[in-house]
Amino acid sequence: MNETAQVVNVSIFGSEYPIRARLSDEEYVRQVASFVDSRMREVHESMKPSSTLKVAILAALNIADELLTTQEDKTRVDSSYRERITSLSDRLDELLTQPEP
Repeated sequence: MNETAQVVNVSIFGSEYPIRARLSDEEYVRQVASFVDSRMREVHESMKPSSTLKVAILAALNIADELLTTQEDKTRVDSSYRERITSLSDRLDELLTQPEP
């Protein structure tokens, strides 16, 4: 780390965790912890798992599912944009290489 590191204390599902982070990342670390905490609470409320470990695993699975779905969607959109750009570029090349009337 080039920047000075600090410890950011966050609370996730009732437990405190010291997280080492760059000074500029403190708010980001808090946002990530808050996100994980809220997901764990959602899982706990909806499924009532018997242990904190099960809550954490189910929340992690839900978060991973969202991440992978988002990545797949992004890949599809990127591919669609690339195809459209290629098509437009090809059309532009055709128009630019045509002799003038």
